[in-house]
Amino acid sequence: MGGLKLPLIFQNGMVLQRRKPVCIWGWAADGAQIAVQCAGESALAIAKEGRWKAFLPPMEAGTGYTLRITCDDGERVIDDVAVGEVWLASGQSNMEFLLRDDADAASAAQIEHANVRCFEVPKIAYPGQENDRDYSAVGCWRKALGKEALYFTAVGFYFAEELYRSLNVPVGIINCTWGGISASVFMGEEYLTGRLGFFIERAREAQSKIEPETELERYRALQKTIDALPIDNSKPNLAPFQPDPSMLDSLAEMNALQLSTYSPFRPCGLYETMLKTIVPYSLSGVLWYQGETDSSFPELYEELMAAMIVNWRDLWHEELPFILVQLASFERMFEPLDFVPIRAIQERLTKTVNKVWLACAMDVGMRYDVHPKQKRPVGERLARQALSKVYGRPILADSPTVEGCRREGAEITIRFAHAGHGLECRGDRPQTVDVRINDTLVSESEISVHDSVMLISSPELDREGPVTVEFCWHPYCEDTVYNSAGLPALPFVCRIE
Repeated sequence: MGGLKLPLIFQNGMVLQRRKPVCIWGWAADGAQIAVQCAGESALAIAKEGRWKAFLPPMEAGTGYTLRITCDDGERVIDDVAVGEVWLASGQSNMEFLLRDDADAASAAQIEHANVRCFEVPKIAYPGQENDRDYSAVGCWRKALGKEALYFTAVGFYFAEELYRSLNVPVGIINCTWGGISASVFMGEEYLTGRLGFFIERAREAQSKIEPETELERYRALQKTIDALPIDNSKPNLAPFQPDPSMLDSLAEMNALQLSTYSPFRPCGLYETMLKTIVPYSLSGVLWYQGETDSSFPELYEELMAAMIVNWRDLWHEELPFILVQLASFERMFEPLDFVPIRAIQERLTKTVNKVWLACAMDVGMRYDVHPKQKRPVGERLARQALSKVYGRPILADSPTVEGCRREGAEITIRFAHAGHGLECRGDRPQTVDVRINDTLVSESEISVHDSVMLISSPELDREGPVTVEFCWHPYCEDTVYNSAGLPALPFVCRIE
């Protein structure tokens, strides 16, 4: 191989983005001339300060290609290359969640799609950790063939499967995730300014309390303990989780080292050790499932996400589409958590940031398990958004969204956009609808949906005073209102003076 080096993601079985310039990059001796060839296309580059970058011209979808990269002192040949659609799937544990743990894993693994592929970015929290753990099972391109599919991100698998079925081109998913992280870990320090400097200052304060001489040794020991834990995400938690007493010491150490300079949870850390290892791999867009951890700081989340999106688009020099998953219904695992503010912010981002869309997951949540076991609806809803907004397919992809409300006597009419051929209620009546007049909860009401409206009536509404209607405005609730495409209604609050 000589002095020619490539990022880990350039391996046999890789998927390159179609219909866009394809960035190929790496390292070589200064002044080295590099030639890149694939699918009859070619590009040249010269290494400067040890780095080089070349762009193959846009290519149409296809399979069975060879990517050949040569220079004076080396050559790399990458086989079984496909050209198709490439999406980056990122976030925390619900995007990290593997297909093997999904409720539908057994039937999903029966589907064999050699042209649906996934690359998992190795989970490296600090430089040198690649020598501290066994990474032999990650950092490679897998195909959705039998048991190999079980090691895909489940959301990414169902998204890719639907895209493949609809577009009939190879689909590649890049899995860049880490459970329990704040969005701040995937951001550069220069983007965490102003109020967002809180994340940097909080980490510095925590790090000042850790002895630097023993910090790495303590973190390595903790990592070994975590790696040895028998975690089974496929079994749902049907009651609040109580940690085993034997875990208490480990939990205390985890808390002490949460923002260590070696921890994946420190701001900006995974930005350097994971995200930047795949920049600027040519993409169609980003799938993002995260927010549970940042629910502790809801007042900062809208600003944080907007800054992260700018940060990533700056990295790729492109206004990449972002499709977000709205957090599912959930109440508590260890302790009560309130995702209501985060859900509202996620919807608001679709209105304040260009090319940001939302897939609702409210109807697949679990009361005591932050990891819902049904990822198929989530992946397929993300795919509908991509097919509609990115690929221009004329399909209904948005969940029902309130566009107006009116009160006439004892009746309230709430009008929805994106109802399709009409709203439907799965069950006797819409659930989790709280109606208040003069801040007093209405005790009895009739609620129904038809066409594109929800109707609420109650004798108590005859009184004068402001009315508030809240739908699915609880940490855990039942979302039973759908449009004709089977997409659940987004949570909302309506106020009528």
